[in-house]
Amino acid sequence: MKKGLLGLVHAYARPAQNGQNNIVIAHELLHTVGATDKYGELGASLYPGGYADADRQPRYPQRHAEIMSGRIPLSATRSHMPERLRHVIVNRWTAAEINWRDNESFD
Repeated sequence: MKKGLLGLVHAYARPAQNGQNNIVIAHELLHTVGATDKYGELGASLYPGGYADADRQPRYPQRHAEIMSGRIPLSATRSHMPERLRHVIVNRWTAAEINWRDNESFD
């Protein structure tokens, strides 16, 4: 359903995965206020918008996931889903999409 402000969460049933459920819930909630996915067809984080710290040198490994990507890039070919919401950030591109910051205030 496009533009319906509806989110569908497929949550994990194991209590040990509550942290990952929180990430999925936050991701879906941000869709309802205009955030777009920042991952490609195979689930890999798109550069630069899908990276928590796109300016990091060296680029890998990233330390956090971008909320709309949902994965922490470890190399150009490897990534993993964080276990807790504290390992996830809202980067400048997502922040602009949801009006947390002015689109014109960054490069």
